[in-house]
Amino acid sequence: MNRKRSLVLLSLLLFAPAALPAEVVNRIVLRVNDQIATLNDYQDRRQEYVREISRREQDPEERQRLVQQAGEVAYAEMFQELLLRSRAEQLGIEVTEAQVDEAVGQLKENFQIKNDQEFKAALAQSGMTEPQLREQLRGTIRLQEVRGREIASRVKLDEEDLRRYYRKNIEQFRQPEQLQLREVVVLEEGGLPTAGERAQVAGEIRQAVASGKSLADAVAETAGKGVTSNAIELGWVTPGDLDPSLETAVWKLPKGAVSEPVEARGGLHLVQVIDRRESRIPPFNEVADAIRQREQNRIFQEEWVKYLGELEKKSLIVATPPPDAAGYRARLVAQQGGSDAASELEGGLGEAASQANPAAPVLTPEPPGGEPGTLPTPKPVNPTPPEVPPPGV
Repeated sequence: MNRKRSLVLLSLLLFAPAALPAEVVNRIVLRVNDQIATLNDYQDRRQEYVREISRREQDPEERQRLVQQAGEVAYAEMFQELLLRSRAEQLGIEVTEAQVDEAVGQLKENFQIKNDQEFKAALAQSGMTEPQLREQLRGTIRLQEVRGREIASRVKLDEEDLRRYYRKNIEQFRQPEQLQLREVVVLEEGGLPTAGERAQVAGEIRQAVASGKSLADAVAETAGKGVTSNAIELGWVTPGDLDPSLETAVWKLPKGAVSEPVEARGGLHLVQVIDRRESRIPPFNEVADAIRQREQNRIFQEEWVKYLGELEKKSLIVATPPPDAAGYRARLVAQQGGSDAASELEGGLGEAASQANPAAPVLTPEPPGGEPGTLPTPKPVNPTPPEVPPPGV
């Protein structure tokens, strides 16, 4: 009986149809030393990038162009990040809970999140949990630490470098002529029905100033009645800041004079010249800090490109990009070339706050003035230059 059963089982094995290979649901698409990114990682990143593009207010053609590049951008971002993650492992960089706490606190401050309830709501809106956010920030801090250790030391400037730049580009620092202005407006909807009446009030104000009154005193009574505005400080303006008709009326006036009435938005405008600055080239000591920051950013970006190339040469890399990311190399070169926007990050604290996948791109906070209580949306960018101690000037 046992022999007969064995023969039956053998025949089933011999003549059964061959088993179909298991479907590959996920696979490694990028390996950098011991760091890997899977197809799922890539797809998550690409989809988040596309969602961010869709959230922006752009014309359809521009949106389509960016979506077509999404795969290349996502893969290039992963490539750079895995290089840095691998280097962080080699350097043994660890991030403390205190550092993460500080980063979370800074993130809340940047996005005007006032209490735990708003924080939880912002996390829910971003589709994240607090542990996921903290893990993202931990990874970002590690990458910033790599950049600080490995690249900041290469950014070296001394005073003579700065002075040489100043001498070579001195006209770039020329400041245009400026006027400090104050104005009042005889309001178009201020109770005076005719243009003639408004012109009469404007003339009386000019006469009062000419007789020695301040502009504020000259309009105290009419402003109280809503016929004119109060005196408005416009501050320092340069050519092109004003409406052309206003600029023409005031630019050649002497200090203290009030312009003829000028019809512009809201009514008749009277503009007084408070002070004047002639065009000038500031001395070196006034612009040294600006030169230092500009040159540090430039040198950092150059060294960043070199550094990534050095890391790549020293690394074991196996890249099998999906078809829509096949051109990632050109995109990588473009990203490594850098953009001025890269130096606008705020220390990297908000860089990875809105993605939950481990291979999140470097992010930058949305500009101040956005809706309070919301966490940033993904915006891949190049790294920000770390603070470099300035040389004594």
